[in-house]
Amino acid sequence: MNLRFLILDLAKWLPEKWVHHVVSPIEGTFGYMAPEYFMHGIVNEKTDVFAFGVLLLELITGRRAVDSHRKSLVLWAKPLLQKNNIKEIADPRLGDDYDVVEMKRAIFTALCCLHHLPDIRPNMKKVVQLLRGENAPVEMKQKSMGGRALMFSDEYTSTHYLQDLNRHMELVME
Repeated sequence: MNLRFLILDLAKWLPEKWVHHVVSPIEGTFGYMAPEYFMHGIVNEKTDVFAFGVLLLELITGRRAVDSHRKSLVLWAKPLLQKNNIKEIADPRLGDDYDVVEMKRAIFTALCCLHHLPDIRPNMKKVVQLLRGENAPVEMKQKSMGGRALMFSDEYTSTHYLQDLNRHMELVME
């Protein structure tokens, strides 16, 4: 068994009444780190939401957050998530043995959690509601939010994210 270190409770380290904090040095498992954490050391509730999104993505895909070639699961999954391509993104070991509605819910929730802007990510209460299906149907949400905007804005593209990710990966691996 390979143990991996994942920080899902970074926000709990904050003193009461603080909404975010800057930490240094940065600690945690690289594939789960939110962009604002590995780029600026900013920790808040939305840092945990991003890490949960990566964990959810691991469950959906059956893949690791960072594979043996140091490739990011988030970057691999991004185009598939935005196209809502369930067959390609779902863990191949599942075959067709899953509830399509629940899988769409999980995919949509992961997509929301992985937005590069922390203010756009849902809080954990909303994440639970999304996973339970307590809100509007998934298809309606995706249409109303415009799939592309869920992870990257026009100003901050996947190319920018990849460049930032590679720069920080090099720093971590030195």
